[in-house]
This record gives sequence, structure tokens and C-alpha cells, in this order.
Amino acid sequence: MRERADVLDASGQWPSDDLAALATVGVMRRAVPHEYGGEGLTPLELYLGYEMIAPASLAVALIISQRDSAIGLIDAAASNHYRTELLRRLANDQTFVTIGIAQLTTSRQGGPPALTAEAVEGGYRIDGDIPWSTGAAKSEYVVAGAVLPDRRQILFLLPMNAPGVHAAEPLPLVSLRASWTGSIRCTGVMITFSHLLVGPAEKVLGGRTNTLPLGQAFLATGLCRGGLDLIARHDSPTAGAAHERLDAQLIEVRTELLALSQPGREQDAIAAGPMLRGRCADLALRIVHSAVALYKGSALVAGHPAQRLAREALFLLVWSCPSAVIDCTIDLLSENP
Repeated sequence: MRERADVLDASGQWPSDDLAALATVGVMRRAVPHEYGGEGLTPLELYLGYEMIAPASLAVALIISQRDSAIGLIDAAASNHYRTELLRRLANDQTFVTIGIAQLTTSRQGGPPALTAEAVEGGYRIDGDIPWSTGAAKSEYVVAGAVLPDRRQILFLLPMNAPGVHAAEPLPLVSLRASWTGSIRCTGVMITFSHLLVGPAEKVLGGRTNTLPLGQAFLATGLCRGGLDLIARHDSPTAGAAHERLDAQLIEVRTELLALSQPGREQDAIAAGPMLRGRCADLALRIVHSAVALYKGSALVAGHPAQRLAREALFLLVWSCPSAVIDCTIDLLSENP
């Protein structure tokens, strides 16, 4: 996967070989409960899996994390018509799903709803945009959220082959192009009650967004490890000293991350998660830019891994960042040394 990452970064090609290889070692079963043929791993176990993938390819780690998040939301909807069949197929890697919920959490907040729902006979009419969705064009369903006129929300399965659904071309991102992240346009899309997962309710995601920064931080620590691997390959006293200092910082922040991820620490994670995620992103930036400095001009050439990692670190600054994470990030970046 690491060997293919730079090529896929340049081409923007969907990482089908990487995903197929991960499926052969059971990664696609990890988030699916045991009763549907999966492994039913805990959130922490899933996070550690993303952390292992991220040093080789942050794009692939993102794709898997979005798929697993969709699986978790589908599994939580015990009365959904499609739940059992869909989870069994996901465990066997027979289909792909992702999420499109940024419009309910961090994207386009403060203005009118980006995606609206109107109750009609037999279900809902969906109109508007899902601004961010990873791998939507490769998905059978997107777990999406929309807002009703009374401001209540619904969470539902959006069939990507339904009339009126259009997945735009992947955005021309400066990094993670292989994740095929882009927008989805919905025009008069009819969603039946059988596709409903949650709602109508005031907040269909419940406490999910409160603990999200903690899980996302593990992708940052994975990217840190990828940067440290590059620094370790640079044979110089400066690189050796930098690796020792930065590795110690990673061990410290990762120890805190693991402690907050333990069962029974949920309230602590909600309180400390945004700050910890901001610190992980800040450390990732410093590590990968240290690698760029060590490799000098060659790290500015397209195709060099240090150059790719430096651009991937920018993703951590904008990915599903609520105000608390942004505030922490800006504070760290604007500190006097």
C-alpha cells in the first residue's frame, strides 16, 4: 500500500487494489457485529486499525473509517428494513457504503440547511447538497442526514442509483485525491420510510459528534508515524536527534489518547477530545514538515513521500472540525515559540 500511495496520489485513482488486499485480511468485517458475519470490534480496536493504515495511505484510512462509521449508524437502526441484509453483505465485502453527514455537523453551519427533507406520502422528498462524502460514487448507499421545515432531522439510507441523485466528480483536492471525496446533489429524491434510520428528531446523531475528535486523532497519530519513518530513513545526526524528540512527543500524546479511549472515560473524552485532536494534528504538521526540511529540494518534487505527507497533514486541519478543534489548532499554530 505504501508503495502505491504516491502513484494513487498523483492519479487520483480509486485504491481498489488496496481495499481488496485489506478485505483478504478481514478489515471489511471488523465493524460489522458478530451476528451478521463480522468481528464486532470495539471503537478503540477500529481506531487502532486506522492508525496502522494511515502511515502507508491516509486516503485508504479515511475511506475505511467512513465505511465503518456508516456501518455503525446502520447497525444502530434496529428497525430498519435493509439493516440485516446490508450488514451481511458488508461483512462479505459484497457492497460499499459511506457517510454524508457533514451538513448536520460542521459544514455550512449557520445558514439555511444544505439538505432538506419534506414529508410526503410514503416517505420524504430530499433536496439540496451533501457537500462532503468520501467514496460516494463507489457506494450503493450513503448514510445521509437532512433537515425538515420544523428543524428536526432525519438520518436515512440514500440509494445512489435513485432518480435525482447525482454524485459530482471528486473534488480537485491537494491531497487524498484517491479517497474520491466530493459532493452529492439531490433533486426531488424520494426516500421511503423503509430507508429511514433515525428520526425525525432534534439531533439524530445523538452523542456521536461529541466523541468523534478522539477517533479522528488516531489518523493523525498514524500520519505522525509515517513521518517519523521517513525521518528515520535519513542518515544524519540532525535526523536522529529530531526523531528522538518527536517520537517522545508522539508517545506522550498517544498515551493520553489511549487512556481517554478506555471504557468508562466517555465524559472525559468529550471534554478533552477536541484539544487532544488539535495537539495530534499539530504534531503531525511538525513531524512531516521536519521530514520535508531534511530531504530538502527533493521533498518538493511531486512523487516524493515527504511531499505527499506534508499535504496530507493539511487535511487534518479541515476534516470534520467543530469550533473547539479549530480553536485549539489556531491557538497552537499562533503560539509564540
